[in-house]
Amino acid sequence: MSQVRKDKITKIAWALMTASVQKKLDVPGEYLWNIPVSDDFYEVRSKTWSVFSSGNCIKDKEAIEFVNSIKLNTCLQDPHIVKKYEEYFPVWLKKCSRFRLNGLDDFKYSSLSQGSQEYFINFYLTHRNKRFRILQGEYWWHMEVWKNMGIDWEYIEHDDIRSNDVVIVSFPFARLGDKHPQLDNIIDKCEKIGVPVMLDFIYLPNVNYDNLEIDLTPSCIKSLSFSLSKAYPVANGRVALRMTREKINDPMQISNDENVANRLAAGLGLAVMKNFKVDYMVEKYQKEQEHWCKVLGLQPTKVVHFALGEPYTENGRHTNKRFFSEYNDQQNRYNLGPLFANKRLLQELGYYE
Repeated sequence: MSQVRKDKITKIAWALMTASVQKKLDVPGEYLWNIPVSDDFYEVRSKTWSVFSSGNCIKDKEAIEFVNSIKLNTCLQDPHIVKKYEEYFPVWLKKCSRFRLNGLDDFKYSSLSQGSQEYFINFYLTHRNKRFRILQGEYWWHMEVWKNMGIDWEYIEHDDIRSNDVVIVSFPFARLGDKHPQLDNIIDKCEKIGVPVMLDFIYLPNVNYDNLEIDLTPSCIKSLSFSLSKAYPVANGRVALRMTREKINDPMQISNDENVANRLAAGLGLAVMKNFKVDYMVEKYQKEQEHWCKVLGLQPTKVVHFALGEPYTENGRHTNKRFFSEYNDQQNRYNLGPLFANKRLLQELGYYE
């Protein structure tokens, strides 16, 4: 990997945050969880720390315009919209040539989820008497919830997987933007001793693989989770899906059965899937990822809007600064989405080499 150009990274962060205050961004919107509200030096500086740290999607102008054109009010009057969404999701996934989910048809029960956090919460509830296991660098929200709710958990790196455990792993893995090197061994171990596994595919639409084979046939894999918010600008619409081998009568499934699930989220998700290919963002932004990684000295990941490098937040700021949680161990992962969305602005400012 070439030397990370931290000075240029810092200047770009300042430029984006200043442009946000001045309303000069190419695509106005939410690039991180705390955008500046004034051009005060300290206000802008504090916000620059997290420009590259978000897991948010690429703010693609065409996708945003399409989402804004959807007449969601009609979905409220459609009693079948949730079922349509649930049935079309696997059809949509199978159309993508970049990956093949072998064994997907064995997961016959699909349930609309209001964002990834709803199916996580229901997974916690279902397995509340077990010890939760997770790899270091996984989505920090899990550990933060478990700590505050008094739920038993441990990193996989710190202890063997045991019979009373339950495992959650993201694919591609949250910190790496690629398959975790221990995933196959974890699945083999869980299969041998009967430990339930949830595979979280929230970044799957944005992966740049060639004919990737994903084996879902091991019986220990009980749940698959998907989300549209990491690939398309629908994050606050809470558009996600859970697929399971067996029907789980938890609160989420009961709400779906009663037909009181979020019809607006279902209609939004269905419209996006009908209009955009699974790998729309990959096809559109792969060259941009390559460009910015070369310019900034970063290493591209298999997730098209992510790159790896030295922790940005250690550059003359708070050493090992972690956003929201002590468990947020993803400081070396850069979200390039703000650069993709503001190409014209960065060209005018002379940052687009």
